[in-house]
Amino acid sequence: MSYSEWHTYGYGICVSDITDESVERLQKLISLAPEYQKKIQAWLDECEISEPAYEDYLEFDQDYMLGLATILKEVILEAEDIDLVACDSHDGTDYLLYVPDYPWNMGKHRQLMTEEAVAGLFRKYVSILTDEAIEIDYQSVENGG
Repeated sequence: MSYSEWHTYGYGICVSDITDESVERLQKLISLAPEYQKKIQAWLDECEISEPAYEDYLEFDQDYMLGLATILKEVILEAEDIDLVACDSHDGTDYLLYVPDYPWNMGKHRQLMTEEAVAGLFRKYVSILTDEAIEIDYQSVENGG
């Protein structure tokens, strides 16, 4: 049996630092991505959840279990055409990062060219979820399995 370790490097936020759990604010965020909102609603209907709690929305990501990080990633992808990376560390802390990419991938989605533009993007969407300032910085996320 072997153990693999990986690192994800990028500029972004620790999503686990967002501690407000407002269903209304989360629904407002999700409403910015109508197609993603439809997928979530179909899943909630399938699960027979008519009045979803905050945690119900977070459980939509059944593949990676990254909850709010995945929701932010998908909303920003649909609303802004900017592809971010949702990931977690070995201790289960969730992150959302703008990562370096290969030049041949740069035509697939919109690219931000300055640190200020990336920070502004994070502030725009995080401010929907919380009034608290969240640190935006360079991150090195380590995990393994």
